[in-house]
Amino acid sequence: MNKKKSIALLVVISIVLVVLAVLTFAQFRIPGYKNGTKIYQSFLGAVALDEDLEGGVAYELTLTDDISEEGEDIDPQEVISTLEKRLDALGYTSSIVTAYRAKDTDNYSFRVEMRNTESAATDIQVVARYGEIEFTDGNGNILFGDEELESAKYVSQTVSATTSHYVQLKFTKDGLKILEDAIDAAASSSEDGSSSTEFTLKITLGDTELFSSTLDKDYLANNSLLITSSDETTARQLALQISSGGLKYEYEIGDALTVTPGLGENAASLTFWACFAAVIVIIIALCMMYGGFGAISSVSVFFFIMMEIVMLILVPGITLNLAGVIGIMAAVLLTVDSMAIIMHRVREEYRNDKTVKAAIKTAYKRSILSILEIDCVLAAFSLLMFIICKGYAVNFAITFGIGVVLSALITMFFSQLLVYMALPLFKEKSEKFLKLKREAK
Repeated sequence: MNKKKSIALLVVISIVLVVLAVLTFAQFRIPGYKNGTKIYQSFLGAVALDEDLEGGVAYELTLTDDISEEGEDIDPQEVISTLEKRLDALGYTSSIVTAYRAKDTDNYSFRVEMRNTESAATDIQVVARYGEIEFTDGNGNILFGDEELESAKYVSQTVSATTSHYVQLKFTKDGLKILEDAIDAAASSSEDGSSSTEFTLKITLGDTELFSSTLDKDYLANNSLLITSSDETTARQLALQISSGGLKYEYEIGDALTVTPGLGENAASLTFWACFAAVIVIIIALCMMYGGFGAISSVSVFFFIMMEIVMLILVPGITLNLAGVIGIMAAVLLTVDSMAIIMHRVREEYRNDKTVKAAIKTAYKRSILSILEIDCVLAAFSLLMFIICKGYAVNFAITFGIGVVLSALITMFFSQLLVYMALPLFKEKSEKFLKLKREAK
């Protein structure tokens, strides 16, 4: 690669990095929107933050009836566990549920602290709803309950850039037989003139009707039924209610209360500046220890951080909490360690009387196996953690897993490209630029 080509490519990459940096961190007014009053919030501002960093809302759940007079009692831990599982299923991985005894009663009430979202008010109603699931026909005759339901889960399908959202219900063989018989019975009644209505399936939870629609056997396939929903949030709520049923007792949901971040006031900004300071220290250390190679590594680390932030926005369902931040910083350290492996290898190859270019080429070639071995093990660890863990650990697994993949790509390809583009600019001084020295003979 000649000098002119290197300069041109470096200029292009520099412009791209500057644009990415502005889009990632800067906030500014967008002209043309109501006299420039619309503000661009940056990629960083678009990252969804969890309750521990941004704060949230709290709801008080109070029993509508005093069951202590009936000699019954509530196991608070069981209710807490149920509420936490349901909140987790809806994406509230860091929610906090606590129990307390209300004044002048022996009954337990519950306080739920959760992330503030557009659907928080309806989500808490879904989570705290009570009653039993029942499948009935249009006349109100009960067909079966949850014992004939194997599963209810959210599924989506994208066709021609249009995404449809469904709830997939899987039934037991007995449940499917009951449904088919009910559909046949409705069809027979319609044919002999005794009725003009089609079969209607209703799904209720206590006094709440969750679903009602006419259907025939064509809707049933592979022991399952697909229920179409208007959007993802509604579909996930419906799937949760059908699969888990309701609480044993009815609770009144109080008004939403504002909750400060679990880590304290300004937790998000303080966490950001702490991470920013750590990255600056890393960059300074790399430049001091490895010279020009350290500067190239620093650019690679900076590019990695911006790509990680972009992925937090592009990958659906990620809500960043402190565990996720720790996962990102762990991936940053992995990137630094991978670059250090390559830089040490370059120095070793150069000491063995190779040219600068040959030493770099050999170092990358011989380092790739070691780096990929480490990254594959860590990626498998993240995947396993994502599958078996709950709550905060899931967020760590997601951000660290994404970081491991990005680290491997940026270390082996982006940093190597930068090195080869920088070499023609220094020519005979490349050894000094990269802080390379041969052993004295």
